[in-house]
Amino acid sequence: MKKNFAYIAFASVMMVACGGEKVAEKTVASVDWDGMDTTVSPKEDFYRFANGNWMKNNPVPESESRWGSFNEVKDRNNEIIKEILETAAATEGAEKASATQIVGDYYHCIMDKEKRAADGIAPIQPMLDKINNLKPENLELFLAEFHKKVGGTPFGFSIFEDLKDNQKYAVYLGQHGLGLPDKEYYFKTDEKSVETRAEYVKHVDRMFALAGMEGAYGEKILAIETNLAGDMMNSVEQRNIAALYNKMSYTDIKKNWSNFNWDKYFSAIGITGFTDIIVMQPKYMAKFNSALKTISLKDWKTYFTWELLNASASTLTPAMEKQNFDFYSAYMRGAKEMKEDWKTAIDAMTSSVGDAMGKAFVEKAFSPEAKEKINNLVENLQIALGERLENLTWMSDSTKIQAKEKMASFTRKLGYPDTWKDISGLNIARNSYAENKMNVNIWQFEDMLSKYGKEVDKTEWGMPAHMVNAYYNPIQNEIVFPAGIMQPPFFDPNVEDAVNYARIGAVIGHEMIHGFDDQGAQFNGAGLFTNWWTDEDMAKFKEQTAILVDQYNQYKPIKGNEEVHVNGELTLGENIADFGGLTVAYAAFQKSLEGKEKKEINGYTPEQRFFIAFGQIWKGNARDEFLRTQVATDPHSPTEFRVNGTLSNMPEFFAAFNVEEGDPMRQPADKVASIW
Repeated sequence: MKKNFAYIAFASVMMVACGGEKVAEKTVASVDWDGMDTTVSPKEDFYRFANGNWMKNNPVPESESRWGSFNEVKDRNNEIIKEILETAAATEGAEKASATQIVGDYYHCIMDKEKRAADGIAPIQPMLDKINNLKPENLELFLAEFHKKVGGTPFGFSIFEDLKDNQKYAVYLGQHGLGLPDKEYYFKTDEKSVETRAEYVKHVDRMFALAGMEGAYGEKILAIETNLAGDMMNSVEQRNIAALYNKMSYTDIKKNWSNFNWDKYFSAIGITGFTDIIVMQPKYMAKFNSALKTISLKDWKTYFTWELLNASASTLTPAMEKQNFDFYSAYMRGAKEMKEDWKTAIDAMTSSVGDAMGKAFVEKAFSPEAKEKINNLVENLQIALGERLENLTWMSDSTKIQAKEKMASFTRKLGYPDTWKDISGLNIARNSYAENKMNVNIWQFEDMLSKYGKEVDKTEWGMPAHMVNAYYNPIQNEIVFPAGIMQPPFFDPNVEDAVNYARIGAVIGHEMIHGFDDQGAQFNGAGLFTNWWTDEDMAKFKEQTAILVDQYNQYKPIKGNEEVHVNGELTLGENIADFGGLTVAYAAFQKSLEGKEKKEINGYTPEQRFFIAFGQIWKGNARDEFLRTQVATDPHSPTEFRVNGTLSNMPEFFAAFNVEEGDPMRQPADKVASIW
């Protein structure tokens, strides 16, 4: 979510940089002046110019692996959610299956560490017994139950819209079942990767021991997962949508992968009558088929036991939860201590009963007036995007028509759903956290199954209303902004337009541009996975996006470490959205200034304040461990490069701060990307 800015009075910036005295005019709520470090030139490092003092004064809390604007908003939102959950948990005699009863009992079980310690692994013992008693002829029935109660492994099954016919749901199969974040973790030979695998083995052994199963299991788990990972797609390969869309007849699947009784599995799952399946990774499914013969039943049992322990760890004893934290949060991401229990509970419940929490949050923290103001911003940005599409010099008229039709077809979802999901069928009680989590898994699985054969529900939301996030869904061509992100500092009705356009405006623009990034551009205005480009226009588009790939490949987030760098291919979609989104937000902001007097505040023009506000929304500090994991697995670039990488391509920014050829904050002329 980032882009261009116009700035004029560079002399005032130089005066601040040199320590000159100036009169502060803070009569209008604007940027965070105290967070800036004006000893840093905006031409050298805009990220630290905008955020340097904030970064010095806000180290990463011990319980976190990174800290920034998103964390600050989430913390404020969580205080509201905490009050809601504590009230629900304390409510006596709440009606069974009511939202109050469900979230109250769930929260109570998560927080009751004493009972969780006393229960040990008893809540998952029935599933452990089924693993121990597993016979080859019962594998399909076992996996059907495992997928419902625990999760997809060693393959994933789902019901989702057909990418080429989004009016109906399709059956999908694909890779799943690794304990490390990505395929590459199993094969890289650098020192850190070797160390990570060794630590993973230790972690597995410790988890088994805490479950009362002493022995050396880690090496076996690593060997099995390495075997399976060999034929998986890595994170970059999975960005290739065409490679993921492989529609196969059910007859051929049963013929080609006959070591598994698919009829038996799907019958146990509860879905039949389909004639084809979309296989996302055929090569991996072939590996799964052969692995049924090459991996012994004893080893499969060890693997399933690990998958169960790993999936359940945070729901069982405090000791197992702590061990899970020690590896995945401390070692892999650098956190120093566990979060407060209530914060951990909110994170867990957001992914399970988030709709009920979001509904209560909206009632307390989001007004119809705020929704209307956001809607107006979306309208303004959509107009700005339309004008930019019209004026593109590299795109032909025929493709422009398609692009503008797609833009005009955006569905907006703002704040919260019109209809909240009914969770009354969810079986939650005060027995145990682990049992409740399994019941949530079952309920979500059955909810997914119930969609098959029905008309696609276009009103459904992909995230709860209190989440500090936003998304674009290419299959329905919709942009979605939960109430959780429509809070200060992302959106504040009491600050000047320069700030709101640079922050929530850039967020809105970012999601719009996802419809035109390297993946979104493969879907048309109706949300269908189909080509609407001329070959010449697509070639020009790829030529410009390749510039971004090369640019971001050069960024190294860990000081003194030349090996760890951003993956320009993995982050391409987000980088395009950052670049284009900020460009559109800036254009909309400029239109909002028409007919108005441009006033300086603290010596900064409206255009300069726009860019500063944008830089500040991405303020952040992160631990080296987190950054290492992020660049290996996350499609988002580290925040420093989401700011500096975006701005260094923007002519508007160059003009605003008089950034000249050769300055660090300006890409060389032949390497400045021009996309949206």
